Amino acid sequence: MLLSDRAIRSLIDNGELVIEPLYEDSIRENGIDMRIGPEISFPVVRGEVIDPTEDDPSLHFTVRRIPEEGIIIPGNTSLLLVTEEYVRMPDDVAALCGLRSSIARWGFIAAPTLVDAGFEGQLTIEVMWTRPAPVKLYRGLRFLHVVFFRTEGKVEKPYSGAYQGQRGVTLPKKLEKP
Repeated sequence: MLLSDRAIRSLIDNGELVIEPLYEDSIRENGIDMRIGPEISFPVVRGEVIDPTEDDPSLHFTVRRIPEEGIIIPGNTSLLLVTEEYVRMPDDVAALCGLRSSIARWGFIAAPTLVDAGFEGQLTIEVMWTRPAPVKLYRGLRFLHVVFFRTEGKVEKPYSGAYQGQRGVTLPKKLEKP
């Protein structure tokens, strides 16, 4: 069941769901709007074939701080954005992230991202700027809408993977060969 603003506020007030910092305008009808955090990551393009099962991810991304005056994103560029907010999920609540419609209408797209029950950390989201012209982004801009839903009871194994506790833009891990 998708949680309403009242149900989300109750989880936060009871300390079951932690979102820090939490701005009053972030709580929406059925979710939370989150803001762009202090870092951004751009792909490093060298023209060689990338093998995500063998290559060190840090060779294929560069992480930069977003200056107060904003950062220019080249046209047709994918990037990793991190939320300003740090989240701690209960063991019986998961979430689904999507871009706010206002930012999507400008030409940004992102694949839906699941936040597992028990996850803790800032969220790193891959976003694509689809227009050919450059665009400017700012830290603190509301870009992500997160909806929460209850699982049927507490999960047996709360999230404890490689991204647990992440702060700042977190690069992908190597993929396992089949």
